[in-house]
Amino acid sequence: MKHINRAGDGLLINAGLKSSLWCLGYLLFFLLISSSIFSQQSSIDTAYLKELEKAKKLISQNNYELYQQGTQILNDLENKLITKKDYDQLLYLYLKISYFHLRQYDYNSSKKILDKAGKLLQKHNNNSIRGEYYEHLAVFYNAQGNRVLDEKYTLLSEKYLTKYAPKIKQVDMYYNLTLLYLKREDWNKMLINSLKFLKINEETGGDPDQPEMNLLVAESYLHQNQFDKASQYLEKVKNSDIFLNHDDDFLLKSRYHSIQGQLYEKQNQYKLAADNLKIANDYYKKRLVYRVEKTNHSLNQKRELEVKNIEFQSVIKQNLLKSENVKYKNYLLILCFITIISLLVLLYIQYWNAKFKSSTNQLLNEKNELLHKANSDLEAALNIRKKLLDTISHELRTPIYTLNGLLHLMKEDKTNLEKNIDQLQASVQNLYNLSGNIIEINVLDSFDNDYIPKKDVVSLQELLSKMLTSVKKSRNNSNSGSLLFDEMIPEKLIFDEAKLYQVLFSLIDNAFKFTKNGSIVVEVKKVSETEEKTQIKFIISDTGIGIAPEIRDKIYDLFFQGSDKINYEYGGTGLGLTLVKKTLDLFDKTITIDSEPNLGTTISFSLDFENYMESDEPELSKSKRIKEPSEIRILLVEDNKTNQLITKRIITKKGYICDVADNGFEACNMVGLANYSLVLMDIMMPIMDGFEASDYISKFKPDIPIVALTAISEDVNKELFSASKIKKVLSKPVDVEELYKTISFYCE
Repeated sequence: MKHINRAGDGLLINAGLKSSLWCLGYLLFFLLISSSIFSQQSSIDTAYLKELEKAKKLISQNNYELYQQGTQILNDLENKLITKKDYDQLLYLYLKISYFHLRQYDYNSSKKILDKAGKLLQKHNNNSIRGEYYEHLAVFYNAQGNRVLDEKYTLLSEKYLTKYAPKIKQVDMYYNLTLLYLKREDWNKMLINSLKFLKINEETGGDPDQPEMNLLVAESYLHQNQFDKASQYLEKVKNSDIFLNHDDDFLLKSRYHSIQGQLYEKQNQYKLAADNLKIANDYYKKRLVYRVEKTNHSLNQKRELEVKNIEFQSVIKQNLLKSENVKYKNYLLILCFITIISLLVLLYIQYWNAKFKSSTNQLLNEKNELLHKANSDLEAALNIRKKLLDTISHELRTPIYTLNGLLHLMKEDKTNLEKNIDQLQASVQNLYNLSGNIIEINVLDSFDNDYIPKKDVVSLQELLSKMLTSVKKSRNNSNSGSLLFDEMIPEKLIFDEAKLYQVLFSLIDNAFKFTKNGSIVVEVKKVSETEEKTQIKFIISDTGIGIAPEIRDKIYDLFFQGSDKINYEYGGTGLGLTLVKKTLDLFDKTITIDSEPNLGTTISFSLDFENYMESDEPELSKSKRIKEPSEIRILLVEDNKTNQLITKRIITKKGYICDVADNGFEACNMVGLANYSLVLMDIMMPIMDGFEASDYISKFKPDIPIVALTAISEDVNKELFSASKIKKVLSKPVDVEELYKTISFYCE
């Protein structure tokens, strides 16, 4: 890359005085402005060069959309080279782009790209390219009119290019050095570097027609009073193709006649000197007009691009506004309506001042009522917040204290290990139930008439039997529990098992909790049956403390527990009946309560179950070979080290092979290196979460089933689980038997 010598871009004034002509000619010869041209050699790949030229062509068009397309091509090309780690080509690309921006008078963009190249050279040094980088910096500061930095980087480019670069890359360097010593008026060094340029240009097969450099050689000889040699090189300029056939090269011709005039002046041929200086002045004026037109054109083009950019951003904003207008259409209509009413009221006020006062007072009263209501709502919200904190604090600390105490006892005394483990499991279950209830409240509140129940195969009798046994064991209130199950109820039915379990567990657990030394009866009977559905009624009766009539309407309120006495004596969170009501509301069902204080409570409700058909469950092919556990390789993706250890032990205990990945990104890499029968995927992980990883794996290896093993709610994130091709969701803490069944179903 070389500077363009603008050594004639000044005003020639023919004052008829020899000293004036000399000074003016001398001044004009050293003026440089910001412009440059590419040298003929290129070190960038042909394929990349084609893409670069395509981008430059698009960016140069007077069209913002094309400008954006060209910019995108350059970004894609840059990313491709970074991906390939082809840093030499990337450096050459940066230098080409920077120079292109410089030619477009976009100095900011040019400098930004040069800074990128500088940073890249710090990490991936190449001394030959570093020389070219300094050469580009010199050209940039030359265009900025910064002579000090121009000279600094020109000399640095000489240091690196002469030592590390091939001759073909030294051609422009000698050209720039020639201009440097021209500005310093060091005619001897200027001559040496200009002759080196011509020699290397000839050796490397460059263009032999070099009128501009021949002018610089002639000027060097002129100032060293070697007039014959100066005339010889001026004759070469005069006979060059550019001088003879390019009438629009005003700068070359202006400089030629200026140097010729100075030569005639030193030879005391003043008339010829004056004639040539006049011609040089005429050509320079034409050059000024040309430069002004070109600069104006470039500035106008830049302004048009900026206007296009503003218009484009305006279109984006307009589209956003349109979408917002659609979204808030109703609010805008209400606002317009209120505005119209307000205007009518203002008109009305002007004529009926007395009525205005009356209506104002009425309005103030209404606002006061609203304010009182808002204060009441705020107070109620604060009370709920306090109850939440108190309840959660108590219900969390109690099992945590139990866990901590039991662990201490187990450490000190290992004789009651089995009993302590049972108590530990009960405390863990309490914590799990508490977190589950809080999450479930949030899930139920998030449904907006779009709840789609799951269709699980449910065995009612088996479910209730296990539930009664579990609750009776955990509560230990010396109660008897019995199940009265209608034999006419089908063995298997279709329903959302999680929601059914939530309702039944909450009601049965409450019955056992509020009854001591009594009895609990769970009755299940068929109400009706059609070809598709079966309606079943559930009745839960206990002989406990009952419910007072005055609080019967409040028992569904969040955190309501009747009284502080009941709360202190029986504990609990006050979430159970709230969950029951909200869950039954999803199925358009109501709950009926018949209760007498100190005599007991009977709660009943009915649900509609779908009838089970054999085709509702997938059948494994009879010809499919059952795999041995040792043949099944499972990838566990989990960021928590403790969870990794526990889950891996549970899996390997059955003879399965288990690998562990710390995050989704690591899992994607491991899936590419090994064949897995199943992926157990946590969701909330650093670097790459479970949704992203599952989406990638399902596209990369769609035959691998992915099962989520997570603590987040499936109902709230249903769409994300579906989009990520996750087959099933297991909630933490996972039920070990359910985990084994899942592995067996998808792997064996």
